[in-house]
Amino acid sequence: MAREPLKVEIDGIPESGITLDVGDGDARFAAVLAEAAGGDRKATGAARLTLERWPERVDVTGTLTASVPLSCVRCLEPFVQTVVREVTQILLRQTEERDDEETELTAADLDRTELAGDKLDLAELLHEELQLALPVKPLCSPDCKGICPGCGAELNSEECTCEPEVDPRWEVLKGLKLGD
Repeated sequence: MAREPLKVEIDGIPESGITLDVGDGDARFAAVLAEAAGGDRKATGAARLTLERWPERVDVTGTLTASVPLSCVRCLEPFVQTVVREVTQILLRQTEERDDEETELTAADLDRTELAGDKLDLAELLHEELQLALPVKPLCSPDCKGICPGCGAELNSEECTCEPEVDPRWEVLKGLKLGD
């Protein structure tokens, strides 16, 4: 039975489970990578996911790897961020009965999502996992010095040409003579 690249029919998952390998040659996964990279830069990656169907849920486990071109937030230089993320999602099937009472979530509930319909879109799941794996403030290196706000020098590769600013409140101390 042929499937769309990243859509899986839940009832088509055998009892023993199914393992899917998705690469950047797949147009739907390539779109997820392109969105993470932004602009015209090309990201590469692959994912290996195992899907197990249970009566009340679908378990998705596996690994997502990607090399995503980003820009450093300090120096604005482009660099490639490589991420490897272990994926664990428990997708709960919707039931007819809905409890409208408020429920407090526990740490175990954080990897659980309600599953609507009879198809699972892995593109959405991979998009979410990739966004969670990427840094909020990407840095080309942890010790990146950034750009000087005065002269605009890229401090990782050149020296700042700014004159040091002296706080005018300290000017009075220049005339202070200390005794021998």
